Amino acid sequence: MRSEEPEVAIAARAAALRPFIGTTAEERRTALLRLLRQERRASRSGHGYDASRHAALRRLMAETQAAPDRLRGPGATAHNEKAARATGRPRQLR
Repeated sequence: MRSEEPEVAIAARAAALRPFIGTTAEERRTALLRLLRQERRASRSGHGYDASRHAALRRLMAETQAAPDRLRGPGATAHNEKAARATGRPRQLR
């Protein structure tokens, strides 16, 4: 018998992880990729795997990928030409 509904547990876990994964989109992406890699490794071995943590990390990764402009900020530049075309903003040279 579950003490919580899965969605509630996943949302709580995502909220708890959010302050620790970085402030910029690139920091968040790097941290989430590392944590997801660890979680996948744990799922294969069966030691230390937490399904709600894995789901929360996937949810945070989806949020990061869905809103790169919001996380990147209004004055940020695209890192490459493809990203500049995708966002519709010209690439600013430094």
